[in-house]
This record gives sequence, structure tokens and C-alpha cells, in this order.
Amino acid sequence: MKKELIMIIVIIVSVTIGHIVTQNYTKKFFDDIENDLENLETKILSENKEKVSVENDIKDVYNKWKEKYDVLAYYIEHDELEKIETQITLISATVKVEEYEDAVMEMDRCIFLMKHIKDKEALKLVNIF
Repeated sequence: MKKELIMIIVIIVSVTIGHIVTQNYTKKFFDDIENDLENLETKILSENKEKVSVENDIKDVYNKWKEKYDVLAYYIEHDELEKIETQITLISATVKVEEYEDAVMEMDRCIFLMKHIKDKEALKLVNIF
């Protein structure tokens, strides 16, 4: 009985620590991408925006996303990740055709999806039960 109890405690502690580590990684990465998108939104809404600069910024965001996608796919639903990737692609496409108002709208949707994933993956009592 004592061995089983120790093993159960070790497993619960290991799962909790693993979840905290992945949650912190996700939060840090999504916060970074959100900041990049917010800076890009500010740049797009400014009067003297340069198309090349805006396109380079969205490419940088997309490249960051592609670098971390495989790691995030280990513990976040693929459907959720694909929604964000779709939004980033839509942002890139709308910037290329200079539909900046649509790009801002897509950025807001992308930020909303990232916040949703952070909340969904957070270690909260509501998410446990």
C-alpha cells in the first residue's frame, strides 16, 4: 500500500510539473507573438507605413510560428494550432494586397485565438473538472 501511494504521488507531481513547464512555454511564446502582432498593427495603422517593412514583419512572425509549431503540437490540439496558422496566413495575404483594415481584423482574431488557447491550457480548477 505504501509503495502504491508513493508512486501515485510521484506521478501526480510529475504530471503537474510537466503541465506547468508547458504552460509557461506556451504563455511566453504566445505573448511574444501577440506583442509582434500588436507592434505590426501599430505600424499598419500609422500614416507612413512601408509595405516592404510590414511584409517583412509578418514573415518574421510566420517564421517564428513555424519554428515552434512542432513543439507546440506535442501538447496542444492540432486544430487550435491550425486556426492560428490560418490567421497568420490570412494576415500575410491581406498585407500583400494592401488590405490593411482586413489585416488588422485578422490580427485581432489571431490574438483572440492565442488568448483562448492560453486560457484553455491554463492550470485552473475550471479546466481540471
